[in-house]
Amino acid sequence: MLSARRRGKNGNKRVGEMSLREPKQAWERFRRAYLSGHAPAGQDRYRAVFQAAVNIYRELHDLPPFRIKAIPFDNERVRFLTKDDRDRLIAAYASHIQPVIIMLAFHGPRIQTALQLPWGVKGVDMEREAILLNHTKNAMIQSVPMHPRVKEVLLPIWEKRGKPMNGHVFLNRFGEPYKDTRLGTIPGSNPLKTQHKTACKRAAIDDFTVHDWRHHWASHCVMASIDLITIMHMGGWKSLKTVQRYASVGTGHMRESINRLN
Repeated sequence: MLSARRRGKNGNKRVGEMSLREPKQAWERFRRAYLSGHAPAGQDRYRAVFQAAVNIYRELHDLPPFRIKAIPFDNERVRFLTKDDRDRLIAAYASHIQPVIIMLAFHGPRIQTALQLPWGVKGVDMEREAILLNHTKNAMIQSVPMHPRVKEVLLPIWEKRGKPMNGHVFLNRFGEPYKDTRLGTIPGSNPLKTQHKTACKRAAIDDFTVHDWRHHWASHCVMASIDLITIMHMGGWKSLKTVQRYASVGTGHMRESINRLN
C-alpha cells in the first residue's frame, strides 16, 4: 500500500502544473488519467490526500475548506482472532510494543488515539482506573473503565516512572513519544506497521492488520453480549450503523443471552 507521501508525489507529477484555483478540474484530470484501474478504496485514499494538500494552500490564503465527495467503497471488513491467537500474537511483539497492543486489544482505540494517551485525568488515570479516550476523528471524548489486562501491564510502567500525572504513556524503543501523524494536514504512515508485520510472521497470523485490533475488540464485545450502543460509545463511533457490521460475528454468544429470558 502506498504511503500518503507517495500518493502526494504521484498526484503532483500529473497535475502539479494546474492552478490551485481549479482543484476540482485537477482532481478529475488526475482520476481519469491515473486512477481508472484502482479499486474504489484506493481511489478514496488518493482523494483524501489530494483534498488535504489543496487545503494547506486554502488555509494559508484564508479560503474556505475544499471538499471532494468521498468515493464509496465496501468498508465492512470484520476480522478478529480467537483468544488463543490473540495472546500468541501479543507475545510475539517486541516488549516495548506489547503494552500498546494490549490497549488496542482490550479497549479498541484507533492507533494514534492510543499512542498519544497521556498519564492523568486527561488520559490514563491509574488512581481511578479509568481511561479518557480522545476519539479525535469523530470529535468525541469518552471515559471508560480500565480493563484488568490493561491495568496489569500499565501499573508497573506507571510506578517505575514515579507515578506521573502527565506525559506520554507509550514510548518508542528510544524512550521518546510517538510522532502524532494526525497533526499534519497530510497524515503519515502507521508507526507500528513494521513491528506488527514482524509479530504476525512470528505468531503465524495471516490477514490481520494492526487496525484489525479495533475490529477484534468490537467483535469480542459483541460475543461478550455487550450491546451495540455501549460498544458505539466506548469505541468512539458516531453512528450505530458503523457498529452494526459486528452484530453477526457469531451466534455462540446468543445462547447465553437467550437463556436469560424467563
